[in-house]
Amino acid sequence: MRRRKLIKSIVCVILFLAIVCVVFISQIQLEKERYRPTQEYALTSDIKDRICQITSDNPIEVIKASNDLCCDLLSFSAKNDIPNGKANCVGYAQLSSAIINYAFNLNEIPYKARPVVGQVCCFGINLTALSQKILPKKHRSFFKDHDFVEVDLGNKIIYTDSSLQDLIGWKVIEIKESA
Repeated sequence: MRRRKLIKSIVCVILFLAIVCVVFISQIQLEKERYRPTQEYALTSDIKDRICQITSDNPIEVIKASNDLCCDLLSFSAKNDIPNGKANCVGYAQLSSAIINYAFNLNEIPYKARPVVGQVCCFGINLTALSQKILPKKHRSFFKDHDFVEVDLGNKIIYTDSSLQDLIGWKVIEIKESA
């Protein structure tokens, strides 16, 4: 009897934590500050071959599949070494935008992805700024700003973040109406 109550309690705690995580993650917002002045990453023939498997005329589906591929190709690191599968948010945004653009071109979708610098917010709290206040000084520069990808669809702007997706295991795509 006690064992059954313990199991029920553990299951309830796990469900509660899962719900809290889902609510927290669903409230993540990406806010662009400026464009990142970078050159587009030159894709290898192996990566191009993998991108050829992304077939859709729906730009959002292409973006999702491209982010999945980017996450498959990279793991998080403090330094960018994309050819060796290591990157920080800047590298993730560079590779992700290059993959999206190549997939758009293959599928004859007339849009362009660009890396941008911005902030990550949740429930109205700027997590990027908060990290500057609570992290040890030696880690603050790493979290000073954050890179993600912007795709302007004309009537909508899509922000997507493959580095956060890789970190939390949840697709981070925000769709905003254009002004």
